[in-house]
Amino acid sequence: MNQIAYIPPEVTEGEAARLEELYGLRLLDTASELRFDRYTSLVAGIFGFPIVLITLLDRDRQWFKSRLGWNQTQCPRDISFCGHAINQDSMLVVPDALEDPRFAGNPLVTGDPHIRFYAGAVVRGPTGQPLGTLCVLDHQPRHFDEAHRAHLRQFADLVENEIAHIADLLALKSSIERFAYYDPLTQLPNRQLLMDRLGQLVRLAAMESMQVEVLLFNVTGLRLINQSLGTRGGDELLQQLAGRLRENCPEGGSAARLQADELVLVFPVHCESQRQEATRRIHGALERPYHCQGREHYLRVQIGGSLFPDQGDSAEALIEQASAAIRVSPESLAEPVHYFDLAHSDAFAEILKIESCLKGALAGDELYMLYQPIFSLSTGRMTGVEALLRWRCPELGQVSPDRFIPLAEQSGLIVPIGRWVREEVCRQLQVWCSDPDWDITVAMNVSPVELAQPTFAEELLDQLTSSQVPEQLLRVEITEHSLVRDNEAVEQNLVQLKARDIEINIDDFGTGYSSLSYLRRLPVSSLKIDRSFVDGLPAREDGATITRTIIEMARALGLDQVAEGVEKPEQLAFLHGHQCTYGQGFLFSRPLPPEQIPGLRGRGVVL
Repeated sequence: MNQIAYIPPEVTEGEAARLEELYGLRLLDTASELRFDRYTSLVAGIFGFPIVLITLLDRDRQWFKSRLGWNQTQCPRDISFCGHAINQDSMLVVPDALEDPRFAGNPLVTGDPHIRFYAGAVVRGPTGQPLGTLCVLDHQPRHFDEAHRAHLRQFADLVENEIAHIADLLALKSSIERFAYYDPLTQLPNRQLLMDRLGQLVRLAAMESMQVEVLLFNVTGLRLINQSLGTRGGDELLQQLAGRLRENCPEGGSAARLQADELVLVFPVHCESQRQEATRRIHGALERPYHCQGREHYLRVQIGGSLFPDQGDSAEALIEQASAAIRVSPESLAEPVHYFDLAHSDAFAEILKIESCLKGALAGDELYMLYQPIFSLSTGRMTGVEALLRWRCPELGQVSPDRFIPLAEQSGLIVPIGRWVREEVCRQLQVWCSDPDWDITVAMNVSPVELAQPTFAEELLDQLTSSQVPEQLLRVEITEHSLVRDNEAVEQNLVQLKARDIEINIDDFGTGYSSLSYLRRLPVSSLKIDRSFVDGLPAREDGATITRTIIEMARALGLDQVAEGVEKPEQLAFLHGHQCTYGQGFLFSRPLPPEQIPGLRGRGVVL
């Protein structure tokens, strides 16, 4: 029966964690360093050993970070003495290898370098994992007393300090790189890293005749979300969105965050069916509800796409095309992804021009207000007016609200513009109220972003007080999109306004969320029937049915109704016949300058 020549070192259960730390330190196969070599030299001089090593135990080998007296840079792990040493809590000392059954037949003992004595102190990493040893070897048996052991341990501690310093430097470098190339909130690559990766992907695709898909995701109304749920809540939803993009990123692609409300996904396209399947899967993932603060929420995310090489041959061009697609494509478009084409070029140029000019509109005194009368359909008398914002730009001429207000909301300019509107309406009401008998109310439109600001109601009430305007003469008009589910700030503002006799109108009713829950929960006073339903009255059956239903429902809930866009006698007859409360439109009066409104107080319309 053959005798075992030597015993290979055991590989313990913690090997995976040990190797992970070793590889993370990036010490293997590196050049010699003075800070380690000085320790091997110092130990050799103090102890008088011919061989001193700083070893690192790899998966299948033992590699020498610093060596003195041995010409080899590594040896197999299964014959290493240090492989045994790292499995011990105390120092491994072998006084005479030929007398130890674990090593007597070891090739390092029977052959070069003919080891007879070994002492190894374990060197651990920052988390305590055994990485290797500081060891001393001799060609003759030696005695190694407690004083020698203590001194070797002290030197091993110094080597550990050097490794810990390396770990600190690596962590600092990683932190700096992460800050420079990754978004701290979502942990996705930032614009700089994304553009580098996309550039590489485009170059590879050009060589291999592939396509590259770029999908840009714009979170609509991020300011409103932050004001509704708080910044922490908004951040949590963005992190969930980023996670879904990361999870659904096709192989070879990359997700990134470009700026506060924009994320992007880029990936190689090998065939059209793969591209379509990827976009369907990603869109479906984003449509699912998000969970925040114990409740479900839905994010409105617009997706703009571009494809290399059809819509750009560089990273910059592809991102620009995807961004432009979002800005010029109608939100009603059925496809989940919007693409930019040449037909959009003029529209995009117009958008950029409007945005540029709008920034100077307030300072240039280019905004002004018109007021459209609202008439009672039971008495024919004017009972109120709606304040309508208008913009006359020196460069663009008269710009329609439908063109500039959505852009103001997207850019955040709606906040200072809304503040100006409130000040102007209060000032005009102050002028009209110089007549002690003035009883005409003014309905003022408020954007979702403004309404979600916690101090909105307080600031508006302060303005009315300083203007000495009766609060009951002001009405606030909001859209259904303002009534975001569980929006505490919106609800508090509306309740505070209603408590001070300011009526709340829901504008364009039936075109937004159309949920009856907020009509029961919130202090709403009236519903405005959208002009799209009034337009075809009475001939269009669908419009007639919807209008009749809104009137009956509002009456059942104790709410007034205001029909917008009344332009024809037959529309008025239908509305009057179904007992709609109020109407406004060109049939009664166009929007007028404020000085013409007092003259209409005594006049009526024929019903």
